[in-house]
Amino acid sequence: MSKRVKQLVSALSARITEQDREFIARNLDSAQAALFWQMNLPDQRHALNVAYTAFELSAGDCTVDQELLIQCALLHDVGKVQGDVSTADKIITVILDKCAPGWARRWARLGRGSKVANLRHAVYIYYNHAVRGAAMLQAIGAPQPVIEIVMRHHEASAAGEPPELRLLRAADSLH
Repeated sequence: MSKRVKQLVSALSARITEQDREFIARNLDSAQAALFWQMNLPDQRHALNVAYTAFELSAGDCTVDQELLIQCALLHDVGKVQGDVSTADKIITVILDKCAPGWARRWARLGRGSKVANLRHAVYIYYNHAVRGAAMLQAIGAPQPVIEIVMRHHEASAAGEPPELRLLRAADSLH
């Protein structure tokens, strides 16, 4: 089964357990948690899966700030706000990205309204959620390393980047 099909099945069956809620409460302050809870349930489940996987990937690596890694993993997609993009538009956006990514980036526009405007908005969010999330984190006074890592989590790897960013990307790519 392809990764995208697995993601769709996971999104449709997403649940948050009491253990997940406790994990979030232990690792995010109230303002960060408020941003987390503003995401759609499938995005919340994805962020939790990424956080758990990133934690596992970092086991035994003393160069990794575990607290920073977990916060970044839980918050990496906060730029995707509940109700902002429909499931159908999200699916179409993924298809557009696979088939015509250059065109899709140019076609994307912020702003909702008609069905076409909503789809253009979905494409915009798809490509810009990291920068949008970083701005949201900046607005609540999140630590600068969290803001930077969230902002860069879809950028290509670069020499000298923090190990937390490398691990976040690796975990995100698995989910």
